[in-house]
Amino acid sequence: MVKTTRILFPLMLVLALAFNAEAQSSPTAKTGAKAGTFKIAMVMPGPINDNDWNSVGYNGLKKAGEDLKVEIAYSENVTDADAVRILRDYASRGYNLIFAHSFSFGSATLEVAADFPNVIFMAGTANELRANMGTYDNPDYQGAYLAGMLAAGVSKTGVVGWVDGNPSPNMLANLHAYEAGAKDMNPKVKVLRTFIGSWYDPPKAKEAALAQVEQGADVLSAQGVGVIDAAKEKKVFALGAMTDQNYMGPSTVLTSVTWDLAPLVKSVAQSIIDGKWASKNWSYGIVEGSVKLAPFHGLEKSIPSGVVNKVSKKFEDIKAGKFTVKQDTTPLK
Repeated sequence: MVKTTRILFPLMLVLALAFNAEAQSSPTAKTGAKAGTFKIAMVMPGPINDNDWNSVGYNGLKKAGEDLKVEIAYSENVTDADAVRILRDYASRGYNLIFAHSFSFGSATLEVAADFPNVIFMAGTANELRANMGTYDNPDYQGAYLAGMLAAGVSKTGVVGWVDGNPSPNMLANLHAYEAGAKDMNPKVKVLRTFIGSWYDPPKAKEAALAQVEQGADVLSAQGVGVIDAAKEKKVFALGAMTDQNYMGPSTVLTSVTWDLAPLVKSVAQSIIDGKWASKNWSYGIVEGSVKLAPFHGLEKSIPSGVVNKVSKKFEDIKAGKFTVKQDTTPLK
């Protein structure tokens, strides 16, 4: 799992959008194209079979290509050092829309976009935008709120856990939403939280998860590889992230907060085809059908009566705009 790509900098992005108001209010890059000749490419920092960030990117690209009947291409396991070269190659080969699917490709995208004004680029995040460059984020904190509700509702000890890599703004938003959701379900619940200081260190993540179980946690939010292994070993429940991770622990992973990128890729591409694309941050969450909870795979029998209904009701309220999950990126004390 390539956790580095999940880092978001929403506060920096807000500032960037403000400073680039002129660029966004200016005419967009040349848009409008026939769907039959339209081509989309995606550059990813990890393998497309990681069942995490890169799988989400590839699956979204593939589904959008099928729905729109357009040509797609992708490059996986791309390093930051190679990003400029590969982005430039796709632009030179006539791709109309190029996704830089990493939160560390922003500078590379900015550089290449300057040389190809008639190509639309979308970066995972960026501190600056151009008229032909937009960005997108992953508002999975909305799903984290629901996961927190479920964790607190299932817990018999009144203690739940959260094991993550680094306290980046995106992860802080997820953690705070998880805590808020847990408190919504059980005001007295205790949330243990551990950031291991690495985006990918399975042994360290497992060790941190085991330590939380020793402190009473019987439901763990698995924000890194190794946490589900610890949950299986100690026979406690876990909640997955990004994709449906029940296969990693069929009797352990209650559900996962999933992200479907297809609606965003399809919408961005269609807006270019229609000549309506604009440089901005495209944020697709629960309302847009991108952030969801995976099926329970029969484990609902382990969930107390009424908890599923409360979580489902909150999901529908978010989707209907009746409830808004706060995006809180406050640093931990």
